[in-house]
Amino acid sequence: MRIVARATTRSFSRFGYAARAAKAIAAQPYEGVERTLERLAERRDRRRPPWPYRPAEPCEERVHDLLGAPWPCDEQEGFEQVWDAASADLAARGLRVGRGAFGGWDDADVRLGRLAWCLARHLRPERIVETGVARGLTTRVLLEALERNGGGRLWSIDLPPLLEHGLAEETGAAVPESLRERWTLLRGSSRRLLGGLVAGLGQIEIFVHDSMHTARNVRFELECVWPALAPGGAALIDDVERNVATGRFLQAHPETPAVISTSGDGAVLIACLVKRLPPGPRTERR
Repeated sequence: MRIVARATTRSFSRFGYAARAAKAIAAQPYEGVERTLERLAERRDRRRPPWPYRPAEPCEERVHDLLGAPWPCDEQEGFEQVWDAASADLAARGLRVGRGAFGGWDDADVRLGRLAWCLARHLRPERIVETGVARGLTTRVLLEALERNGGGRLWSIDLPPLLEHGLAEETGAAVPESLRERWTLLRGSSRRLLGGLVAGLGQIEIFVHDSMHTARNVRFELECVWPALAPGGAALIDDVERNVATGRFLQAHPETPAVISTSGDGAVLIACLVKRLPPGPRTERR
């Protein structure tokens, strides 16, 4: 009887999920189909042999060398202040931060945040594009850096969970109202929105990928963004180990310097790609 009861419960659970998924697709047909295609892409990626990524240490020093920025970096203390404040703000709202804390998705790791901070502070960008927001820890870090720079703007693309509406309401929770003047949040998939955004901006200086981590999606985003990335600009990619797209992109662009690093907790890999400057004298960034 217990076995029959468990099987019946699982069946009802599957039917319930299917019903909710069908309702979500009916409400947002393009996004619902796109999310379904990404789930199928995740399964394909899990069946593929992993790419032989080789993390480099000391990675943050190497990233600064690629940027022509000084090391040791004098921006570390500023980052720690921003990171601690953002984490405290989420905790005050009763939101747990960490791996799997956002409905099974991860919040940003401290190393991803620190790399994003240093890119924004040293490159002093006018235009940053980010895919994937969740609760907005990386978003907060980038906006705080732009605020200290005294210029620049961030465009973020995020497709909130289609079934977990409570999670959708937490999107960007770490971003206070005081920083939102420099921020444009576009709700939808990068497949639908990224091309038009990049075409309208013309050129960007920093790109941060933290949306769906499939080879299908990462390849699409890099191919869309890379032509618009300014020479000397950088792309930051989270969860690199989950697919082969970053490795294949670097294989196809052997002139592109890159650093692969472990996250702060050692759970995932992060890539920083820097678009080469044209030949000429190199100026050290401050």
